[in-house]
Amino acid sequence: MNQFLGKLFLNGKIETQTGLHIGGSRETGEIGGMDDPVIKTADGIPYIPGSSLKGKMRCTLERAEGKEGARNSGEPCGCGQCLVCLLFGSHSSDDEKKTLSRLSVRDAWLDIDDFKEKFPDLIEEKTFTEEKTENIIDRISGAAKPRTIERVPAGSLFGFEMVLNFFEDDRDQIDQLIRFFMRGLRMVEDEYLGGSGTRGSGKVAFRNLTFSLKRKLEYVGNNSRLPLLTKENTTFDVDELIQVLMSQLVG
Repeated sequence: MNQFLGKLFLNGKIETQTGLHIGGSRETGEIGGMDDPVIKTADGIPYIPGSSLKGKMRCTLERAEGKEGARNSGEPCGCGQCLVCLLFGSHSSDDEKKTLSRLSVRDAWLDIDDFKEKFPDLIEEKTFTEEKTENIIDRISGAAKPRTIERVPAGSLFGFEMVLNFFEDDRDQIDQLIRFFMRGLRMVEDEYLGGSGTRGSGKVAFRNLTFSLKRKLEYVGNNSRLPLLTKENTTFDVDELIQVLMSQLVG
């Protein structure tokens, strides 16, 4: 049996460096209404779905690795052997190629107190978003058609949490999984999150990073996390994280 070793937690803030657009549903069809709204909670507060962040990381890493599924059909990799499949899980109908997803990504919630300080004018208008008008160019006629999209403004912060699970069979490749995971975060920073990324939206940075660990001992003990490392951003030597994790995880 592939026994559980522990969970590596990464908590921090996602900082929007340009306006962020992750699409939601348009509930009304009034004339002059928003063409492309952002996804929000029932209280009208924008958030970043964990599925959007995890999917972007996976897609980016698959392209970087030149996986067949990403290159040709657009389907996720299902080989069951590569780091993509080990980290995110294998998308395969073949039971022998199926693997567990070791990565969980929570929904990221807007830091409302920080938003109120930075954007009092928007708060006064009872909104958490801005509007951006884009022109869609007809490639044949050359005519421009305006479209209005909704964005969370640059400078907003979202609290996020990611959890990496490690099992007994992972002992020899934990360092590879962590390097691959951190590579995914860094590549998302240099691409974009959400829609309209090639038109200026979606540049983000991961800030105020805190790494911690729970082993089987913690789950049967006081259930507290062991602090491992804190960093201001993703610019640090991953070897430092691997060394402190391995010293606690496998002794």
